[in-house]
Amino acid sequence: MTLLAAAACSTKEQLPEGEGMLTVRLSRDFETVPVVKGQAGAPVQTFSLEVTPKEGGQSVIVEDYRTLESQPLRLVAGKYTVKAFSGTQATSAWNLPSYEGTTDITVKADQVNTASIDVSLASTMVTVSFDEHTDDFFTDYRVTVATEISDALVFNNKTGTIKDTAYFRATSLEWELGMVNTAGETYRLGPVTIENVKPREHYNLKFTMEEYTKNAGGGVLRIKVDDSTQIKEYQLCLDFDNDGLPSITASFDITSEISVPKGNETSKQVYAQAVKGIKSLVLSHACAELTSAGLPQATELVDGDLSTLNTAGVSVSAVNYGQQAVTLEMSGLLSRLNLGAYRMTLTVVDTKDHYCQIPFNFTIASPVEAEAVSAKPWAEFAILKGKWYTNERPAGLKIQYRKASDSAWIDYNGTIVADDNAATFTSELYGLNSSTAYVFRVITDKDNDTREVNFTTVGTQTIPNLNFNDWYQDGSAWYPGVNASTRIWDTANGGTASFGCVPTTPETSDVVSGKAARLESTTVTVVVITKFAAGNIYVGDFVGVSGVGAELDWGYPYSARPMALHGYYKYMPKTIDNAEDPYKGKKGEMDSCSIKMYLLDWSAKFRVNTSKKVFLQDDDPSIIAMCDFTSNVTNSGYVEFTLPLQYRDSRIPSYVVVVGAASRLGDYFTGGKGSTLLLDEFSLIFDAGQLTEEQRSLVGYRNIQ
Repeated sequence: MTLLAAAACSTKEQLPEGEGMLTVRLSRDFETVPVVKGQAGAPVQTFSLEVTPKEGGQSVIVEDYRTLESQPLRLVAGKYTVKAFSGTQATSAWNLPSYEGTTDITVKADQVNTASIDVSLASTMVTVSFDEHTDDFFTDYRVTVATEISDALVFNNKTGTIKDTAYFRATSLEWELGMVNTAGETYRLGPVTIENVKPREHYNLKFTMEEYTKNAGGGVLRIKVDDSTQIKEYQLCLDFDNDGLPSITASFDITSEISVPKGNETSKQVYAQAVKGIKSLVLSHACAELTSAGLPQATELVDGDLSTLNTAGVSVSAVNYGQQAVTLEMSGLLSRLNLGAYRMTLTVVDTKDHYCQIPFNFTIASPVEAEAVSAKPWAEFAILKGKWYTNERPAGLKIQYRKASDSAWIDYNGTIVADDNAATFTSELYGLNSSTAYVFRVITDKDNDTREVNFTTVGTQTIPNLNFNDWYQDGSAWYPGVNASTRIWDTANGGTASFGCVPTTPETSDVVSGKAARLESTTVTVVVITKFAAGNIYVGDFVGVSGVGAELDWGYPYSARPMALHGYYKYMPKTIDNAEDPYKGKKGEMDSCSIKMYLLDWSAKFRVNTSKKVFLQDDDPSIIAMCDFTSNVTNSGYVEFTLPLQYRDSRIPSYVVVVGAASRLGDYFTGGKGSTLLLDEFSLIFDAGQLTEEQRSLVGYRNIQ
């Protein structure tokens, strides 16, 4: 049952405005739901509380709810969930039941509010009992009970826990019986799983003997297990004169974990023998990988169809009822399995119901300590991945590489980043040639001839005139490039030159090398309208004047994936004296320059229209990677920069755009007249080894395919 109630009374204590007080009353329900009849443990008297705001916030813990009787808990008025709990919160425990209960309450201001909570058993109780004659035949008997999330608890006559009570917090139970008779022979039963167990249920696993005899000749013991409302029966025959019990042996040590090199076809035979004849022989497992390999989860070999076993690689001839010996050849199955751990069980029962069961574990291991797994190539570097198969990182672990056309191996001396939990490692191999075939391998002190992984670096692609050395003049307008037919870069000069203004020109004296691009913001007067014109340069084409602005086609066909844009700049900003919406508030601030680069997946060039405010936005889904730099600092000389391209995904670009502007907000006719930006010796970086670790993280290439 569940009892939910709330009571309120006034209090004379002066409380801060908006606060109320909480006290708790518990109603205890210590009954269990008897799946099999049994006695519940003694109730635990001390309860703690957890008070949690329903709208979210920090919970309050009260160690003993009884303290609230004399000193109620102060709380801000509102709705709360109150949980009472007592006993251990562990998933399994001896003789320590746990109780819980929960209710919701609204705490009203200026009142003492009482929450009434019904608490009941929050765990599942398990006991065991054995027939009174069990000690006549067995010196040691135990029942192991476990769950999917808890430690196992063992009821054992030797340790004195046979009459104890176990408590579990789980949705299923698994029990296994082990017994040793007076002759020293061991018998096992299970494991058996009980599904859908619930709190307050009591499972009494009752083991009784229906038939018994004290004659030493061969008593038959029937073990009857009562673990739910229905009776489950298991038969074990205990032959006390030890006359011809069935056995399971192998050509290898079946009692230890077997390690088999991957692909190894060395014979691995398992032998089942029964002097009194085999009645049942079952090969079973609960391994998804073995099922995928074609091995049924359980196969009865006696008078059964063995074609599926043979197809899966377990070679065995027909097994007839009463046959005394059977040989299973396991090598065909083991040689086909992937690396990993596996478990199978073989059970033999003879015609007198004698029983023998052997589980055997084996691991498919690599024939080497470590090996190369994969390579993820970029243009001038590659990310290499390897794996080791030993328990610990093997001694002398090393990566070697070479060009596919060379024969001599080169030792990699860079950083190896290991994941000890996964037994894997990665490395970044820098300084490679683009569009070149390479090979790498992993060696250790033990293995120097291991698997080789081939990879080919991708190509690079430059952007013509990145150093800004080529310029030509058409009338009064200067253009970056050799001539109009081969020009990749453009400026606004084509629209402003006819009005006597050329914002972008070649710089020949203040340079890093050769020539530089000089971008100077100015104003242009058209009839009676004066508009701000930022010094700019971009990859694309000037289309024409549009209203009081211009139309530009941005982009150059491009399919490479560089890491960063490198170059030099020098900036001399002025105060913003021209500003239009939405940046009128910027007037009087220091101007800022801008350098940007985009990699995009366009199908054609992008039409910019400054008059209609049509621009490429930084959140446009066509952007694969970009870098963005701005500064309002005056420089006395050139500043070298490296701008990491921050990748968003693994798409291959189809276009590239590079833009420089003396006034970052020039597209909105906002900036300082006279702000000047010099750009020189731009280049593209394709080797991540030329970047700092911080810059490599910004690029994000490790997180994309």
